[in-house]
Amino acid sequence: MLARHINEIKVALSPFNLSSKSAKLLLNRINTNEARKANANIKIISHVLNDPKAPSKIDVVYRDGNKLSVDSDQFNIDSLVLLVNKHAKKLEEADQAKNW
Repeated sequence: MLARHINEIKVALSPFNLSSKSAKLLLNRINTNEARKANANIKIISHVLNDPKAPSKIDVVYRDGNKLSVDSDQFNIDSLVLLVNKHAKKLEEADQAKNW
């Protein structure tokens, strides 16, 4: 995951909803030591919903101010990571082009 291009991730999920598995796994991937080393200033906000049938929602704010809002219940973890990394990859390519 390209965590160094992400400023903030907000995850709202119901822990007892089976469809919120991808949101839980995304939180797990962003809280690794490797991701923290890549971006020590990343702000991770998790909100536990009381309603067990409530859909999970993920909001991402990128370094350039771009925002992404996703209802994560519709995605598996791999497609969710690809979706979050899509804009981060563009920022990574722009950084590499500047450093060339």
